[in-house]
Amino acid sequence: MCISDSDFIAAKNIISGAQKIVIISHRGPDGDTVGANLALRRALKEQWGRQVISACVDTPPANCDFLPEVSEYVNDFDLNWPDLIIVVDAGAHYMTRFHETKPEIFAGKPPVLNIDHHASNDFFGTVNLVDAEAASATHIIYHFLKRCGFKIDRQIATCLLNGLYYDTGSFMHSNTSSAVLETASELLWKGADFKTIAKKQFHTMPVRQLKVYGKILERARVNSKKIAVSTVTTQDLDEIGASPDDTTGSIDYLNSIPEGSFCCLLYEDRRGTIKGSFRTRDSNVNLAKLAKVFGGGGHEKAAGFSFPGHLIDSNSSIKIEDV
Repeated sequence: MCISDSDFIAAKNIISGAQKIVIISHRGPDGDTVGANLALRRALKEQWGRQVISACVDTPPANCDFLPEVSEYVNDFDLNWPDLIIVVDAGAHYMTRFHETKPEIFAGKPPVLNIDHHASNDFFGTVNLVDAEAASATHIIYHFLKRCGFKIDRQIATCLLNGLYYDTGSFMHSNTSSAVLETASELLWKGADFKTIAKKQFHTMPVRQLKVYGKILERARVNSKKIAVSTVTTQDLDEIGASPDDTTGSIDYLNSIPEGSFCCLLYEDRRGTIKGSFRTRDSNVNLAKLAKVFGGGGHEKAAGFSFPGHLIDSNSSIKIEDV
C-alpha cells in the first residue's frame, strides 16, 4: 500500500470531526464502488455512531442486491445536510455526476474525502486516499479500517471481498497480487460470503445479457492496428429488451483474442452518450493514456471514456455520429 500513515491519519481525523456523512459511488456503479460504499457505511454507522447516507446518480446493479443496506441508496441529497462527503472509487470528480446539479460540491465546504485507486484521479478531495497500485477501492478501505481500529465483521468483509473480487476479474486480472490474495484470505476468515459473491458477480447471467454478448461477439473483429473491436447500439439493446448494463463483462471476452494488442468496446447509454471500454494483457500498452485522449481515464490495463454521440449502422459496419 503506497498511501502514507499521515494520509490515513488525515482521513481518520476528517471523519472524526463529522457526524453526518454522505458516501458517494460513481455513476454506473459496479461491484467495487458499491462494496466500498456499503463497507464504509456499516463501519461508520455501527461502530462510530455516524449518520450516513449512501448516494449514487444511478441504481446499484442487480449483482450487488445481496449486500447489506444496498436498498438504502439515494440518487440525490441536500448538500446542506452533511458535515463530510466521502467519494469512493471515482477516477475523477466528474465520475460522480453530482457536480452537474451541485456545482459547489467540490469547493471544500463540506470537506471531501476522496478514496480511489485510478491513475486518472485528479485529487479533488480535501483529503485524498489515492493509490493507483491498489487493486480496488475496497482494498484501500480494508487497510483504512484496520489502521483505524474498526472491527471487520461478516457484513463488512462481504462488501470488501465483493469489490476486490469484482475489480480483479475473479482474481484473474494482472492486478491480482500476493497482497490481494492475502487480504481475500483474511476476509474469508472473517466470514465473507464468497459463495454468493462468486455466483452474483460472474456466474449469473439472464438470457437478455447472453444475447447482448452474442451480438458483441458476432461483431468482433481485429483491425489492421491489431485492435480487437466491437460495438452494440441502442437499437440492438431495444430489439433484445436489454439495457446498457447488460454489456458488463463482455469486454473480457474481447480481451481474450490472441491477435489483439488491446480491445475496445463501444456502446450507447440511452442518454446520447457513447461509452468506450479498453482492456489489454500487453505489458507495453498503457490504456489510461489512450483513454485520456478521449477525455476518459482508468488504469494501464483497463480504462474507459465517454462522449456525446450515436452509433449508426452503415453498410454492415458501425460508425460514430456526433450530436
